[in-house]
Amino acid sequence: MGKTFRDSGVKKAEGRAKKNEQAAQKEQAALEKQEAEEAAKWDQGSRKPHQKRLEEEEKKQAKLKAKKDREEMEAAELESIKKESQSKRTS
Repeated sequence: MGKTFRDSGVKKAEGRAKKNEQAAQKEQAALEKQEAEEAAKWDQGSRKPHQKRLEEEEKKQAKLKAKKDREEMEAAELESIKKESQSKRTS
């Protein structure tokens, strides 16, 4: 018993569909690769921030943070002094 014509037609259609799907995936992968390469070229040509300016900004942020911490500590200390003086007055 041999193959029938209708069996081979179904297999042929499945093979074509699979081949088309693989070709579409390959094309999509190539497109994504090309977009990634183009994005890398744009990044390569873009202006880079100056290291000195970045360091200055970091120092400035550190100074501001230290100042804020000192002010918070001072406020907490004043608050505790006020509480102590009020507790002495009431007793």
